[in-house]
Amino acid sequence: MPRCDGDYFAGSVPCCGTGYFLPKKRVLVVNIKRFRKGRLALGIICLTLVAVVASGLYPQYLLSIQDVSNDKTVLEITTKPGDNLWIVFVNSVELLPVADHFVISEKHQIIFTETIYQAPYAGYLHPEKEEVIAPGTTRIAGIDRFMEDVTFYAGYDSKHLLFVNGKWTPLYHVAKGGDLIRVTVNKRSRLTTLLDRIFHEQ
Repeated sequence: MPRCDGDYFAGSVPCCGTGYFLPKKRVLVVNIKRFRKGRLALGIICLTLVAVVASGLYPQYLLSIQDVSNDKTVLEITTKPGDNLWIVFVNSVELLPVADHFVISEKHQIIFTETIYQAPYAGYLHPEKEEVIAPGTTRIAGIDRFMEDVTFYAGYDSKHLLFVNGKWTPLYHVAKGGDLIRVTVNKRSRLTTLLDRIFHEQ
């Protein structure tokens, strides 16, 4: 390769900092490669941004338990079909336990599916489906009633117990006796959920 020491060779250009001349064709090839690499990098960046935006706009479903009386959140988590919620309480008249079972459907709706009780009042739901599962304990399954929401008043002395997917969920760290509790499934984008959490923490 000719040195860049003052003489200029036709069809070549100086290679900066090396003291040599490079053929023009080679310089063109180098520039094309750099241009292609730049376009590739830009394309990857654009695809990444599109993926991030699409992920942020993609809807998700949240199981929300709210203390309506105090406008506070007891629990809010992402939910999927098959997730379940048990609400266990003591009937205020007979002072006997009742357990209501709710399941999230394929359409992300709350379905009241069964109840287990000792309090005799619950038998009016579907008496033909009653099944005695233990002495003094009755189960009614296959109710399959769509619920737009589930509401109840938090007990004063006999506390309600909540179990989401078999895990006990505290209620009275937020609510107190007499508060109206509302359970819903809400559809929101991931971006909206993230912004809500950011501003809520602030």
